[in-house]
Amino acid sequence: MREPPTTEQLIDLEEAWAELAAAQEASELTNFHACTRTGQPWTEDPAAVRAVAATLREFPAAEAQPPR
Repeated sequence: MREPPTTEQLIDLEEAWAELAAAQEASELTNFHACTRTGQPWTEDPAAVRAVAATLREFPAAEAQPPR
């Protein structure tokens, strides 16, 4: 059984979700699906949430991209 997260862990997770929200807002992606290989929800792991945010940053909104 997993221990409940500490206050510091919850704050870190909240900050990671804020990063993901900002990355999604700046991205042209509107939907994505993510999963984990460990069996634990990625949504509860700040490092995993930040990894998804980093991936979304690779897909900037069309208006942010220079014309081709």
